[in-house]
Amino acid sequence: PAWTTYDKRALYVTYDVTGYLRQGANAVGVMLGQGWFKSLALLFQLNIELEGGERLEVVSDGSWKVKPGPIVSDSVYNGETYDARLETPGWDRAGYDESGWTPAQPVTGPKGVLSSQMMPAIQVTDTIVPLNMSSPKAGVYVFDMGQNFAGWAELRVRGPRGAAVKMRFAELLYDTGMINQENLRGARAEDIYILKGEGEEVYEPRFTYHGFRYVEISGFPGAPSADTLRGRVVHTAVEQTGSFACSKPVLNGLQRIIVWGQTSNLHSIPTDCCQRDERMGWMGDAQGTAEEAIYNFDMAAFYTNFLRDIRDVQDEKGTITDTVPHVWGSRPADPAWGTAYPLICWYVYQYYGDKRILEEHYEGVKKYVEFLRTREENGLVKYFYYADWVSVDKTPGSIVSSFYYYYDVRVLADMAKILGREQDAKLYGELVEKIKLAFHKEYFDPKTKNYANGTQTANTLALFLGLAPEADRGAVWGNLFDNIVYKNYSHLTTGIIGTKYIMELLTTHGNSDLAYDIASQTTYPSWGYMIEHGATTLWELWQLREGPSMNSHNHPMFGSVGSWLYKALAGISLAPESTGFEKIRIAPQMVRDLRHAAGSVQTYRGPVSSSWSREDGKVRLDAVVPVGSAAEVVLPRFNLRNVIIKESGQIIWDAKGFQSGAAGVLKVEEKQNTYIIQIGSGRYLFELTGD
Repeated sequence: PAWTTYDKRALYVTYDVTGYLRQGANAVGVMLGQGWFKSLALLFQLNIELEGGERLEVVSDGSWKVKPGPIVSDSVYNGETYDARLETPGWDRAGYDESGWTPAQPVTGPKGVLSSQMMPAIQVTDTIVPLNMSSPKAGVYVFDMGQNFAGWAELRVRGPRGAAVKMRFAELLYDTGMINQENLRGARAEDIYILKGEGEEVYEPRFTYHGFRYVEISGFPGAPSADTLRGRVVHTAVEQTGSFACSKPVLNGLQRIIVWGQTSNLHSIPTDCCQRDERMGWMGDAQGTAEEAIYNFDMAAFYTNFLRDIRDVQDEKGTITDTVPHVWGSRPADPAWGTAYPLICWYVYQYYGDKRILEEHYEGVKKYVEFLRTREENGLVKYFYYADWVSVDKTPGSIVSSFYYYYDVRVLADMAKILGREQDAKLYGELVEKIKLAFHKEYFDPKTKNYANGTQTANTLALFLGLAPEADRGAVWGNLFDNIVYKNYSHLTTGIIGTKYIMELLTTHGNSDLAYDIASQTTYPSWGYMIEHGATTLWELWQLREGPSMNSHNHPMFGSVGSWLYKALAGISLAPESTGFEKIRIAPQMVRDLRHAAGSVQTYRGPVSSSWSREDGKVRLDAVVPVGSAAEVVLPRFNLRNVIIKESGQIIWDAKGFQSGAAGVLKVEEKQNTYIIQIGSGRYLFELTGD
């Protein structure tokens, strides 16, 4: 079962075992590991209903028998030692003689509520064949899987009884070809298999996982072959429901490392990393990547579970913690981390259209906001720990916290309005306006027309939610543009907070060309720089570091750009005020040298897709809108004259304007060098031509 705050909640998993039951005697065998609970304990109940209606119940109690098994030791961080000599064939079958076993000892279980695990289990989802094998020194063999991922290795080996094969895991190599585990810190990351000496033996662990690309083998009897190892990809088995591809190779590479990085860090909670002695549910990482994850995967059940985890750590004062479950970090959480509670609630509501998530968490979010109000200074929340984490240019943490205070209250006001809590909607709506005024007064410099110290992040935060007054937005925007283009040559200097918002801000301000330039960079600091230096998942830092410092090479927090790929380049987004893709906006940004892009999202209403291509004087867009939904399609005019738009060969726009008659096409209008087409559900093929 998934990791939880055990003194508040423990999850149980249900299995249908009907097909395993036999006439006569049956047996149940269970292997236990430490996991995050760090203790060997079992709570078990088997319900059997016979054909005549009689019901039987089998439960775990002191009558069960136990014995140490072949798993000699196990640790999430350090790995597993398995001694095959200790295997006892038939131990889990009826008729086995357990006379040498000892009675189980009843222990006190978790104090928390027992709840059913409603999200997918952590499973093996793929198998990877190594790219190559080398031997950097005698008796040591290193396998390159060609991909950084979370999971373990399956070992195939023949040899004498008692031979011990050690597998060590790493993301990096030294120049010598030996694995480099320095960035794993205290995680030993090694699995040991001791042979029983009976022909070919196949082993893979059960109670650990590693983040790695390279596997070092030592103690192998003879010499291993290419078939000795297979990589086993392991994570919470969320369904991949989104896809994106385009004509720019570096952006396809970006999508790939985002997806691999995200899946590597879905292990019942959204983890920060999958390899070192951490793997925590850091809330800042979680909120920053939530929209990207929702575009790429079915996250409804996963985030419903995680939001319950967050509520479980909330105390009577309303505070929550930097990590959930709380192991690392502080209480109260940094506001940019605590915001995961209201924001993930809001994202789940927006993208899945289920108001129940707001009903379930309204009081918890309100309690959190009320805590923040107790920390106000001059109408703002300023305390912080992390600021714009791992940025190139440093932004004062107080402006980041103040931004999220505003955001959280705004979300709460919207939640109250949706749920019909009119008094709260009025109260928090008025508070939103007060914070907005206080934000501008506190951070805006009328001389420089910058917020705070004028970093990309500071000005982005002021612009993204409209905190900058209308009269000053043009100047602030000009400063942001100059900083990106002229000072930093179309590179970002943001950390995970600024990066989350800056790309979407550029697109909504009509600068998708610049956002595209940023996303396509291959020099430091950029996503392409990671790819150019061999990254197969996102790094923790913009920099390339390989020493013992904080430098995970599988860290999804810079993956927030993934939602921009879908929203901007594929053009798939929610229409304003819409939820659950009931109303869709398809507005692909056909920028620079990009010649085609395609994206699809499997929503609960059905598939939404956008696939476009262009050549001189001609644009094609293939769009799918699910049953029960409607969409607004926006096509650029490209300053063409004598424009004709067809849908499946039928003219819907020409010199005379909108031409009705095409099935599902409700309206076409020209606006600001674009054509806006209103459509119902169905599949459409639009062609725009001109001269």
